[in-house]
Amino acid sequence: MAQDINGQLEQAVLSSIKQGRWLAEEWEEIGIYPGKRLQALLPQLLQRLKDGEPLAVNDEDALDLMAEEIVDALNELKPKYGDLAMRIDTSEHLIFDQPREQLRRLAERWKSFQGLRRHIRDLQAAIRQLKLVHRRA
Repeated sequence: MAQDINGQLEQAVLSSIKQGRWLAEEWEEIGIYPGKRLQALLPQLLQRLKDGEPLAVNDEDALDLMAEEIVDALNELKPKYGDLAMRIDTSEHLIFDQPREQLRRLAERWKSFQGLRRHIRDLQAAIRQLKLVHRRA
């Protein structure tokens, strides 16, 4: 079982590296101008993601602020759509307005990346718990 979890962890980490890099690239391509709170954190976040360091604990605030910026940008183009895009899967939405479609895809990328980060933390917790069980046995 532990080998299976280790294999899952390796796959999830690799996927998070790719998703993080794609998130940084898409963010830069779209060119959302960050609000004041994100301005100071964004350069380091984007650089870490491009460098293949997607799991930095100190990036949580920056990633949350990034989500807020995506929501706000989408809401500007279509009221309430940003909020909706962060709550549900919008991958099958047909959007013909290019800026809104780019932001919708960015929202999906952000959700995918954050989902992988949570999955990795869950796998790490499972490994810790298995070690405890084996020590007690």
